[in-house]
Amino acid sequence: MTPIAHNLEARRFTPERPIQRPRGFTLIELVVVVSIIVLLASVLLPSLSMAIALTRRDVCVNNVRGIGLATQFYIMDNSYYPPAWINGTCRWMDLIKPYTPKTSGLYRCPADPKQIPCTWDATITMSYGINTFDFQDNAHCFWYVVKASDVKRPAETIIFADCTPGKYYCGGGSVFNQPVVSVDYRHPNSSFVANLCDGRALSEIGTTQRDWDASQ
Repeated sequence: MTPIAHNLEARRFTPERPIQRPRGFTLIELVVVVSIIVLLASVLLPSLSMAIALTRRDVCVNNVRGIGLATQFYIMDNSYYPPAWINGTCRWMDLIKPYTPKTSGLYRCPADPKQIPCTWDATITMSYGINTFDFQDNAHCFWYVVKASDVKRPAETIIFADCTPGKYYCGGGSVFNQPVVSVDYRHPNSSFVANLCDGRALSEIGTTQRDWDASQ
């Protein structure tokens, strides 16, 4: 028998190796993998949620800062703060409209849970309100005309804040209570964003009457 024929004959009688199929996961291995995924999700999701909430707060701070800047321009031209209400079609946001259009998006907080359009102007969503506490007299209540020179502590007195969705004012009356009426504590750690009479914006948690009182 020639070598070639011998090789052919040997191949003919060589048993074929069984096909190796890939081994699947066992039940225990699947349980372990799922458990790891659940554990990672429980660790990462709260951090992700907090990061989103903080980002929304930062956008809100920028919005309120923009409203405060427009208010400062209004004061420069008029020497007083925009009153909360003039008539049924004119409120504080209408008065600062020449400096920041109502449709600019500054009036809508991204953390506002309801995003309610204003009943008097469906083109805007109002998430911020003006401080309407009246602790002493109308001359120091932003529902009315308040001269800039009459606010003793503009760097410490709140004029705008996150408010109940759909409203345009917060606080009110001569009695202070915590939490403040119509303020929406919608940011992390039950905080809210406020704008001070000097135009600065910041995050607040607990406040006192002094923070809202323009007469002191």
